Amino acid sequence: MNLKDKVVVIAGATGGIGREITRAFAKEKVKLVLVARRKVVLDSLKLEAEKLDSKVNVFECDLTDQPSVERFVFDLKKGHKQVDILVNAAGIGVYKSLPEIKFDEWQRSLSVNVTAPFLLIQKLLPLLKKSTKAYVLSTGSGMGRVAMAKRSAYCTSKFALRGLMLSLAKEYKKTNVQFCHLTLGSVLTAFGPLSLEDKLASQKKGKKYLDPAWLAHTIVAKVKNDTMEDEVTIYPSQYFGESKKGKTA
Repeated sequence: MNLKDKVVVIAGATGGIGREITRAFAKEKVKLVLVARRKVVLDSLKLEAEKLDSKVNVFECDLTDQPSVERFVFDLKKGHKQVDILVNAAGIGVYKSLPEIKFDEWQRSLSVNVTAPFLLIQKLLPLLKKSTKAYVLSTGSGMGRVAMAKRSAYCTSKFALRGLMLSLAKEYKKTNVQFCHLTLGSVLTAFGPLSLEDKLASQKKGKKYLDPAWLAHTIVAKVKNDTMEDEVTIYPSQYFGESKKGKTA
C-alpha cells in the first residue's frame, strides 16, 4: 500500500507512542492530522513532521468531550473529503488499589481509553468509508487480556477497548474499513506510574520494554505491507528478537 498523500489522523499525537507513530508516518510523506490537548506541543511536532515533507494540520481537542470532538470533525471536513487511517493513541493509566481510586479517576480512565476512541470512530466513519482501503488502529495493552492486581481501572478500560475494536472488526469485516487492536507490552515511555528515568534504570537491571520508535515503525510497516489483522500482539520479546534480525513486519 502506497502511503504517500494518505490522510492519517492521529489522536493523542503528543504522547510517547503517538509522537513516534507521527514521526514514522511522516517519513512516508502522508497528510497528517494531529489531534491532542496541548497546542504548544502539537505545533512543535508539526514543524518536525513538515521537515520530513509531510503536510500537517493540527487540532487542539479534548477527546473526552463530545462537543469538542464534533467541532474537530466539522473543521476536519473543511479540508479533507476522506480519512484513510485513524490511529487512537491517547491513553492514561490509573494504577491504584480499589480503595484508592477516586470516582473522577475511574471516569477519566474510561473516558480517555474507551469513550474517546468510540467517539472518534463513530464521527469519522463516514470519511473512512470514502477511502479505497481504510484502517482504524487503537493502541491497547496486554492488561486488556490478562488482568493484574492494583490495575482495576486501567484493566477495565483496556478490556473494554479490546472488546470495542474486535466487535467492530467483525461488524465491518466485509467493508473497506479494517479495524485492528494493537495489544502492546510495556513501552519505554513516561506512561504509567514510573518515569522514563525509572524505566531506563529498570531496563539496565533486565526489565524489557518495547522501543517506541521501533514499535511505530513496525506498525506503519504492517499498514504499508497490508499485514494488519483484527488483533496484533507486540511484546518486548519480539523487539529484542526481531529487531536484531532486521525484521519489522
